[in-house]
Amino acid sequence: MKISEIIDVVKKNCKGYGTIDETKTRDKVLYGDVDKQCTGIVTTIYASYDVIKKASELGANFIIAHEALFWNHGDHTDWLKDNETFKLKKQLLDETGITVWRDHDYIHSGIMHQGRYVDGIFYGLAYELDWLNYISNDDVNRPQQFTIPKTPTREVAQYLMEKMNLKGMKTMGNIDGYTEKIYLPFHIIGEADNRMLSYIEENHVDTILAMEITDFTVAIYMRDGAQAGLAKSVLAAGHFNVEEPGMKWFAEKHLPTLIKDIPVNFIQAGDSYTMLLRK
Repeated sequence: MKISEIIDVVKKNCKGYGTIDETKTRDKVLYGDVDKQCTGIVTTIYASYDVIKKASELGANFIIAHEALFWNHGDHTDWLKDNETFKLKKQLLDETGITVWRDHDYIHSGIMHQGRYVDGIFYGLAYELDWLNYISNDDVNRPQQFTIPKTPTREVAQYLMEKMNLKGMKTMGNIDGYTEKIYLPFHIIGEADNRMLSYIEENHVDTILAMEITDFTVAIYMRDGAQAGLAKSVLAAGHFNVEEPGMKWFAEKHLPTLIKDIPVNFIQAGDSYTMLLRK
């Protein structure tokens, strides 16, 4: 089966097929030839240098990555011709013969699963965390809020690190409090953050599982609440770390139902952060 045929099969299984503008979508072939036979598929959150090497060692020549390959929106490379890191990564891709396709807009648009469309990234996260039964927001196909049994927040943080295979986690607020209502607000980058604060208040959220988070809006709000005696905390795992379990679910539970007789593996790009603690 050609790589181009696999891409087409994946797209046709998504809600966005026929509606996503192919001239504007981020879901492009970022590198390599799609007209060759596929020897194996690897999914990952990000096709890092190490992921490319590991994929080649597995005998795979096709990587489906959720994020950009060359560090910018749209994966433009004209400005990188003399960049040393770009040249080394390009050389590795050429040597391994690996093709990279970005699957961002399609997987978020909804992939057909058990008779309904689900956001493969955030449904996959809920699956990996065993939180499907704890989804408490209206859109269960894109989980964003969870109500779990009341648990010490430190235990929740440890559980998340174990399930997501992380070395550590940045925290803010009352880490010694409890967690019951968890909110996943996606991007906290200073835009529309007032709306997030209202949502937190109206839904009695005590813990945020954060991707990006700025210091001067939601983070400091939760810290003030904690200092005032409320059970408010932030577990800031990071963007790639939060979305990566969805690409694992995609490889293990979804792709094998679409693609037969081609090995499919997930490779974790690895914890985005190394935590240094003061001695």
